Amino acid sequence: MKRAYLIHGDDQAKIDQTRSRLRKRAEGEAGTAALEVFDPPENRGSPDAEALASSILSMSLMPGRRYLLADGIQKWGKNQVKVVCEALDTAPPEVTLVLFARGKVPAGITEAVNRAGGEVLVFQAPSAGRLPGHLVEGASRRGFELSPDAARLLIAHLGDSLTRLDNELDRLSLWAGSGGRVDAEDVEEMVSDSSVVGEFALADAVVSGDQVAALQVAERKIAEGERAGSTVYKAASSLRRVQQALALIESGLSPDQAERRLAPPHFLARAAMESSRGTSLEVVRRATVAMANLEVWTRGGAEYPDELALDLALIAATDESA
Repeated sequence: MKRAYLIHGDDQAKIDQTRSRLRKRAEGEAGTAALEVFDPPENRGSPDAEALASSILSMSLMPGRRYLLADGIQKWGKNQVKVVCEALDTAPPEVTLVLFARGKVPAGITEAVNRAGGEVLVFQAPSAGRLPGHLVEGASRRGFELSPDAARLLIAHLGDSLTRLDNELDRLSLWAGSGGRVDAEDVEEMVSDSSVVGEFALADAVVSGDQVAALQVAERKIAEGERAGSTVYKAASSLRRVQQALALIESGLSPDQAERRLAPPHFLARAAMESSRGTSLEVVRRATVAMANLEVWTRGGAEYPDELALDLALIAATDESA
């Protein structure tokens, strides 16, 4: 292990994997007591730079190497960078500092890591055009074949979150087995239910005022790696499809005609038609207003961590007495 590492970029999945490997290696070599982790408090802001600098310079009574890991340093300001860089310049030789920047690296950090004889790793997420190929390559590394059409359909179902897509590749590898192949038809069958139901289920729960269901769906989506804002955005998009479906039906079209008029992909149009049954355009319009409030709450409109803001917003949106 070198004295310092800087890992940065916008490929969140690869950064998370690298953090996990480095943490396991540090714990394996020196034990959990020799590893100190500095994360942003409650997942907001940035890691405590002064506490990190103090720990870098602290003398340890334990033999062997000490590992200090700080994640989220992209939000550090000049003063925070200065105090950490000065500490790193005079760090004891038994200290290894690992810094994670999820995006742009603050000025001065890269130079300090290089002065310490450290290593800089950059993980850039593939562009939208290269993402299907990225998934095909990821499947190949896992020992199975993913067709390009299946990769594109996977992105259409699950979005462009690399963490979530990587998790789905892991699941598909177990289903396909070594040397197996996954085509678009397989993806349609395996992931449409979980992804589409998840996106429409949150909108459906808000429409029906089902508070328990709304919270359960949100909790599952967050556990799958989605951010609160992304969860609300997708549910709001699904709700708009339901509103369009109801408007088409009220204009005199049959359900089959309305489904064909909705924008592709067809599985989302079909799910919107299913969600439109048993409700009215006025109810869906009121739910749309509630979803707009959710977006405000999860985009900085509440003085709470994002996940707590999502829960509180869902409670408010499904409160039948409100």
